[in-house]
Amino acid sequence: MKNNFNEDYQYNSCTSRGICSINPKTSSLQEILILYLKQTAYYINKLGNEGLENSNVRTLVLDTISVMVSNVSFSENDFKTITQKFNKILPKIIKEYEEYCINKRIEPEYLKSPLKFNKTTDLVKSIQLGEKEFIKTLQSIPEEIRNMYKLLFIITKSICTNVQDLETYGVCANEGYATIINILNSANSDSKNTDKLKQLMDETVITNYNLMLKLRNVQIERYGKQKTTSVSYSTTPGKAILVVGSNIRELETILEATKDSNIDIYTHDEMIVAHTFPLFEKYKNLKGQFGKGIENCLLDFATFPGPIILTRHSLYNVENLYRGRLFTTDFTETKGIIQIKNNDFSEVIKSAIESKGFKNGKKCDSEKIGFDCEKITKEIKSKLEGNHYKQIFIIGHCGYRQEQQNYIEKLLSKTPENILIILLSTYSKKENIICLNACFDNLATTLITEKISKLTDLPLTIFFPTCNRHTISKMIYFTSENVAKVYVGECTPILINPNLMSTLKKIYGIEEISTVKNDLSKIIN
Repeated sequence: MKNNFNEDYQYNSCTSRGICSINPKTSSLQEILILYLKQTAYYINKLGNEGLENSNVRTLVLDTISVMVSNVSFSENDFKTITQKFNKILPKIIKEYEEYCINKRIEPEYLKSPLKFNKTTDLVKSIQLGEKEFIKTLQSIPEEIRNMYKLLFIITKSICTNVQDLETYGVCANEGYATIINILNSANSDSKNTDKLKQLMDETVITNYNLMLKLRNVQIERYGKQKTTSVSYSTTPGKAILVVGSNIRELETILEATKDSNIDIYTHDEMIVAHTFPLFEKYKNLKGQFGKGIENCLLDFATFPGPIILTRHSLYNVENLYRGRLFTTDFTETKGIIQIKNNDFSEVIKSAIESKGFKNGKKCDSEKIGFDCEKITKEIKSKLEGNHYKQIFIIGHCGYRQEQQNYIEKLLSKTPENILIILLSTYSKKENIICLNACFDNLATTLITEKISKLTDLPLTIFFPTCNRHTISKMIYFTSENVAKVYVGECTPILINPNLMSTLKKIYGIEEISTVKNDLSKIIN
């Protein structure tokens, strides 16, 4: 079986160095940011469309959520910068609301909050207040309700990512922003009803589903229809820059800034998807993919002989890995990472020139990635015409660990031949298996599932061997719309802990991947 990479690689920086974890201090500070977000959402909601149209508030809300999406250990300076902005903007929103009430001749309704709008931020007091709010939440809100709000906030982060990515193309996603405000404001209500929260979650994942489709359509319009292509994992002698993340628009900007230089560009992790768009073929300095992915960034970043650009939403606890050569287009100035402002890549280019670069280069096998959705749909339709199949499995992207690969290999060998399998990141020649290497394409599962649901009413099961910030939203969408059963593999604790998994199972029937024998017995019987 072939995986997404050229060699077996088991080291996981996420686990070994805590790159995808969150510390207690950061957790307390995030509680304060959530308080600010909830209070802002309350008054925006009271102001209606007038509140939603405030561009400064919109930017602050989205940027704050963005920090909490990507940079799980944001700096004290980040926190102070954000809170100072809220302390300046929130009183103005409240005043605007008071004037609104006067004009409408209604009595203003204020939200009680422990926040004080000071000009300066006392970090110690903020941490203490965050801890106090955390304990208060534990004591006053039932566990299931708490878990549902945590899930809603994870989905909010996914929506935020999609909204901000759309905005890099000049596309305004008001429906996404309005949904975020609605979710944040719902947490201000004293009424905590499970059914209402589930309804809100169901509506939210539909909005996010549409945003993901909208983003892909915008990308296709700009870069051309995706196709199957061969991506090199080789390196060539010369100066180089590594681009990390998923924001393809930012990769385009970086390529434009370096196209007339002698600096090569390599992609990392999810950015490999850019290679499937025809427009990127014109950039001769786009050489290929480097490394194993974000979970193994410790080694990838340490061995790359040039600067590394972390695009928006891709900041992790990496400042200790490669100090002095990490850059970001995100709006925060995280310790050890140099911020790129106004698309000025001069410092990055300077760093690339001063770095040693690849001396000899290394020849590695290329990999064929991407897929033609219409072609795959025709193949699925042809397979289904004989009425031989009783169920359909979609197996999503495989991760980096051997145990995940072993599970999939065993699943392929043990699944009965009357079940049609669509593999998104592996290869097999069995008659009942259709293979496509969708690699890190987050939308692949959604696109294929959408096509299958229109072709047949056969029971559908989707396996997510790994998960990212968008997976939870997709899982809930598929189950809430009764599209498919869902099985999910191990996720980082910052995404899904055992309590959240228990809630997902209880409310949506989402199952954890266990053993092939147990999973098949549940699905088939």
